[in-house]
Amino acid sequence: MNSENLQNRSLRNIFGKFVTGVSIVSFYDKKGIPKGVTVNSFSSVSLDPPIVLWCLDNNSDLYNELSITEKYIFNFLSSEQEALATKLSEKENHSFESVNYFDNENGPIIEKSLGWISCSKKEMIKVGDHLIILGSVNNFEIFQNNKKPLIFWSGSYQDLI
Repeated sequence: MNSENLQNRSLRNIFGKFVTGVSIVSFYDKKGIPKGVTVNSFSSVSLDPPIVLWCLDNNSDLYNELSITEKYIFNFLSSEQEALATKLSEKENHSFESVNYFDNENGPIIEKSLGWISCSKKEMIKVGDHLIILGSVNNFEIFQNNKKPLIFWSGSYQDLI
């Protein structure tokens, strides 16, 4: 392994020491078919006006599709939804075929999640190996299900203690 690969691995390891929540960005493709991708890059940006962001890898198999998608939903996952997060993180495996969801004009809302935020694309910024997507918040809901969040830390899904 060369020194650049070692440095990249070390940098990835330190990034991994920051705990993140896990969400699925869901949307309807051009044919109206529901799809989703697992992300841990959600971040709130502004309350007034309400704006959030997330990042998409330039090598994502959904890059071309998501870079033109105007509306989408963040579904915040519970610790019981690890299998779903794993499935939708896989390349070429973004189908909602076995996912229980509710239809929404901005995208599918996953049942048994902690809640959701619907967004309209505001701006995109290409930076390094990712695309930063800023979204204007249209609507949201917190599900009162008393479940724990699915979190990602140090390269794997974790439970809150």
